[in-house]
Amino acid sequence: MERHKFQGEEVPKKELLSTPEQKYKVLESKNPVESFSDFSEEQQEEIDNMLKILLSLAHFIGNDFHIPVELNKPGAGWHWDFKNNIIRIDPSDILLEKFNEKRQKMGQRPLSQEEHENYLRGVICHEGFHKRLTKTEFINMKDWKELGYGLGLNAPEDIRVNTAGAEYYPRFGGQLDLMYEQNLDFESKEKQKAKKELGKQPRFIQAVFKILELGFQWHKGEKMEIGEGLSIEVKEYVKKMLPQYENFWRLFPTKAMADGSEKDENKLTGEKSIYRHSEESYGIYRDNIWPEFKKLVDMDIGDQKMQGALGDMQKNQEEGSPDGQDLPQDLKDKLTKEEQESLKEAIKKVLDQSQVGGEEKPKDSEKAEGGQQAEEQEGVDKESEAKKDSFNPVDLDSLSKELKQKIKEYVDSLSKEQQEEMEESAKARLKEFEDSLNEELQGKLSETPEMKVKREEEQKSDQEQVGKKQVVKKESPSVDPKELKKYKKHIAKELKKDANVYEKMRREVLPLIDKLENEVRDIFTARKMGGWKSGNKTGPKIDLKKRIEEKAKSISIVESKAWQKKELPKEKDYAIGILNDLSGSMKGEKIYEDFKSKIVISEVLNRLSINTEILGFNDRIYEYQNFGQPMSKQIRENMGGMLSEVNDTSDTGKARWNDDGWAVQQAAERLMRQKADYKFLIVMSDGEPVESPMHPREKYELSGVIAKLLKETNIRIIGLGIGNRTDHVRDYYPNSIANVKVKEMAEKLADLIREVIADYDKF
Repeated sequence: MERHKFQGEEVPKKELLSTPEQKYKVLESKNPVESFSDFSEEQQEEIDNMLKILLSLAHFIGNDFHIPVELNKPGAGWHWDFKNNIIRIDPSDILLEKFNEKRQKMGQRPLSQEEHENYLRGVICHEGFHKRLTKTEFINMKDWKELGYGLGLNAPEDIRVNTAGAEYYPRFGGQLDLMYEQNLDFESKEKQKAKKELGKQPRFIQAVFKILELGFQWHKGEKMEIGEGLSIEVKEYVKKMLPQYENFWRLFPTKAMADGSEKDENKLTGEKSIYRHSEESYGIYRDNIWPEFKKLVDMDIGDQKMQGALGDMQKNQEEGSPDGQDLPQDLKDKLTKEEQESLKEAIKKVLDQSQVGGEEKPKDSEKAEGGQQAEEQEGVDKESEAKKDSFNPVDLDSLSKELKQKIKEYVDSLSKEQQEEMEESAKARLKEFEDSLNEELQGKLSETPEMKVKREEEQKSDQEQVGKKQVVKKESPSVDPKELKKYKKHIAKELKKDANVYEKMRREVLPLIDKLENEVRDIFTARKMGGWKSGNKTGPKIDLKKRIEEKAKSISIVESKAWQKKELPKEKDYAIGILNDLSGSMKGEKIYEDFKSKIVISEVLNRLSINTEILGFNDRIYEYQNFGQPMSKQIRENMGGMLSEVNDTSDTGKARWNDDGWAVQQAAERLMRQKADYKFLIVMSDGEPVESPMHPREKYELSGVIAKLLKETNIRIIGLGIGNRTDHVRDYYPNSIANVKVKEMAEKLADLIREVIADYDKF
């Protein structure tokens, strides 16, 4: 039987068709556009096969098994028709060759067949997650219409629903990666476009791309790095608001809550829980993020008002002003001679470039390809187009800070009417650019506030037309409940099939991960809030108790050391190594519970950006995560290999041995190379050392290795004995916990990490 790939697993085509068959069709259009019949038979079959998969995912992820999925006009993109409740998919994107042609035009690398299929699944799942989790009923329309409001909300909302989706169905985490990468690749093209149309990339758009980039890092469990290349205002904004974004991203119900099988902390479940989480996340945006984001938008409006004034100066230089002035006199009076020349040169440069561009610009008739496009162009407001074409922005970055400030002061001195006109034009230019960006980044499957208002108006109009008669809704094809149940079960099985062992176990310990992260984060926060240290000759506060003691000893104020200074937190000044026994005695329940504990620690430490290394050992070292290496999907999958390493206990098998002394020395040497002030090595084992011939006891006796390390280095070593009869760990490790119950491994290791962070001097 012919088969096709489904994220690494082969699924028979007929398997998807054995479920209730959903209907899809090609849109018919009166206009002479490319239709499904214009594709070759081979292409039609390719579209047909992929559509069946995407259709199943759209229904399952969106939790709507009645919504039709249709093919859109080729090149018209993907979107959800909210009025008719139809998902429309661009057939051109389904064909790899056509899709890569589009990517190359955008300056992006072509995708492989597997990457392309993952991208398509990622897009449909992304849209489905939005449809299921994004609610907009509580968004104020007045707010929504403000410049930048929608774009500023869409960016964190993308991360929120994608994070939820990856938690619900881990196999889609990797598929969503390509979507993020596509957005980030697109930024370089957008920067060029912004410079050409607006003179520079607006701050609020720069912030959106940076939040998408950081959200991508957060989604993958990597360390979030703001990096360089941002304007000062955007960098300060991101630093200040990143904790708010993290709170926003975390606000979604668990899968059990969303499915209705579990209640949230407010005793809500299903749609009510989804709605509450969406409303709370929106509250963070409305109350905390938007006021700061709006400051960036207002700065960009100010820049564009300057561009409007500079545009008038361009006309004066090009056409000649009535008073013969190349620059307005009020502005000229503010500028030095050098500044006047600098500004005139910048304007001249724009005029020269526009003249060159004008010679190369095709005529309107040449732009229109065929009668249809020509007809569409007739509907364009010619006056608006002429105004748009005449606007040639100046490169504001080429002007000095002082010169820009003087131009701003000049704009602020203009009449109220002039300023209002400039502001209106500035907002229009930015809004047009924002809309274009939103469209290129692809719309959301959820209903926006504007869509909601439009839908309600159309429904009201329909009801008025029929009077008292009921509006007859178009009924969806009925689906047999038994078949629907079978269909859901089948898709759920497919979704879980490829989830690797790490992700399966991570879901089991997710509550413990979140709990430990919050507790450790609280420790860091408390340190930031307090921490006044006495013993200084100067400082903003005085330690009265110490000063009284000094007075009793006749110590003068000049010699006093009773002044206090704020202690700086050292929350990232740690390096923690985890060394794990992978000998044969760890087989069975031990290794599974031990593995869960590694998941808890690796996830929490990486979320908190604490430098971490995870190693396994028997007669050799197994590297799972190295110091300085951000957590990734690949690392998570590789860590699953721990479970099989303990099984090779044959006569020549590596799991026969337990080279503790040698392994501790190797792990400690790696840890010593780290620059952190506080270095911990946690060794987890269930038995006494059984040295291999490669690492004999005479050379690597465990107690001797540990004693030497404690004496000669600043490393603190902690031993954990897994299971009963592990009292021997106390003989080797001065800091140790013996006889840890297998079932309590994850919680015990979590307690230890919490203690290490909170009270490192104890060890």
